[in-house]
Order: sequence, then structure tokens, then C-alpha cells
Amino acid sequence: MILTRLPKDAGGLVACLLLTACVTAADTGITTTPAESTIETRPAESQPAHRLISRVFQWQYSLNEDGSRVQPDTPSRYLLRFNSEGRISLKADCNNYAASVRLTDTVFSTGPMIGTRALCPKGSLERPYVNAIESAAQWSFNGEQLMLRQPHDGGVSVFIAVSEEESEGNGQRN
Repeated sequence: MILTRLPKDAGGLVACLLLTACVTAADTGITTTPAESTIETRPAESQPAHRLISRVFQWQYSLNEDGSRVQPDTPSRYLLRFNSEGRISLKADCNNYAASVRLTDTVFSTGPMIGTRALCPKGSLERPYVNAIESAAQWSFNGEQLMLRQPHDGGVSVFIAVSEEESEGNGQRN
């Protein structure tokens, strides 16, 4: 027999059973905790995204999930600039890129990246740099240091704030 409707007095019975189950589970002392992560997914406080607007950041290094470190020989050739229209622009060695960006609390996401297509010299870190920014999922800003984190503990890229003057002209090869 399939019941399509509960009897009138079943509501009290259901509530009693649920309460009993909750009390029984609490009495066992069993607790469940979520899986630990090395990336804090909940910020202690909201990140003020406006602190990034009109700022220029120079890539220092990236730590990958496998523990490897990628670091440019000339950080001034790898710049990240935030503008007030919700866009970013990148200097990536011998090429320039731009994309829309969304920054909320700790969430970082870019739209499609467009860029120039010059052939960079051997040893360029253009691709790993652009990939790290495109795939970043979280951001944090502390003092003059910006960190872009990859999803699922996939690594982190570290930037430092530089003045507009420091970023102008430093990327030219002699």
C-alpha cells in the first residue's frame, strides 16, 4: 500500500522521530569536520577590492601544486594592472593581454583573455604567467603583496605593488 498523504496526527510523530534522532546523534559524541584545505576559503573579513584599482603589481614567483617554483629573471617584464572598469591588463614578457575581472570578497575570476601574439624569446615565462592569472580562483591583498590562488590547493602566485613610474619603461629589452 502506497500512502500519498500522511494521516492527520503523523506530523507530531515525524517531529518526535527527528528530535530523537538529533538527540541520539548528539549523545554519541561523534563529530564530523570538513576536509582540511591549505587555502582558507572563508576570509576573516571582506577584502577591499577597491584597494587594487589603478594599482600595478609585479609578479615575483609562483608556487605550483607539485612544489615547484617558477620565478622570472626580470619581474618588471611581468606586470598586472587593475583598472576601474572591472578590467585587468597584463604585460607578459613581450606580449600584452587584457580581460574582464571579477573581484568579490576572495573570489577572483577573469573573462576571456585577449592579447598580442609576438614570439617571445626562449626561456620566456609568458605562458605559465598568463595561465596562472587565467586560472586563479581566489585573491588576497596584504600590505603591498597580492596573492592569486589556484583552485583546489593548486598553487599560488605572488605579486608586489609597484609605482606607476617603476612599471613604465622597465620592461624594454636592450
